[in-house]
Amino acid sequence: MKLSSPLTILLYLLILLQTLCSAMTDIQFVENTCNNTPSPDLCLPTLLPNPESDNADLTGLALIGVSTVYDKGLEILHQVDELLNSRVELTSALVYCSEVYHAVVDPQVPSSKEALHRGVFRSAESVMADTAVESEACEKSFGEHGQTSPMTDSNNSMTDVANVVGAIIRMLL
Repeated sequence: MKLSSPLTILLYLLILLQTLCSAMTDIQFVENTCNNTPSPDLCLPTLLPNPESDNADLTGLALIGVSTVYDKGLEILHQVDELLNSRVELTSALVYCSEVYHAVVDPQVPSSKEALHRGVFRSAESVMADTAVESEACEKSFGEHGQTSPMTDSNNSMTDVANVVGAIIRMLL
């Protein structure tokens, strides 16, 4: 019995060591991936907190990123709705931004996810590029109406996230 006890402890320690090494490898994979994007400082906090990143391959990380774009699109749509109720002088630009972000949330993000699942990476990357362009267009629409955008931070954030996700998808090409 005494002989099995040290062996049992050794077995548990080996399992623990393997688990720790595996977790470190997963984190290293995410870090290496993020270091090949335009903004590693944005990429890491986008991917690492998601528990699905623990064992994700590159396609899995891209899917996490696309989901982040979707969530950010919903947040921005909520912001647009609030601004439409409180800043009527911005209605023209806000209506345009609403159309832009509705297109991002549906159909763009679902089509990007589907393309990733089917292995049509160029199409998925194109959607992220379009998302970045559309968020910039939303921002510019305020200036076209002689107004200052109250959405600069949100639009810039969407542009940055879409560019990071697009870079991850390009790694799949």
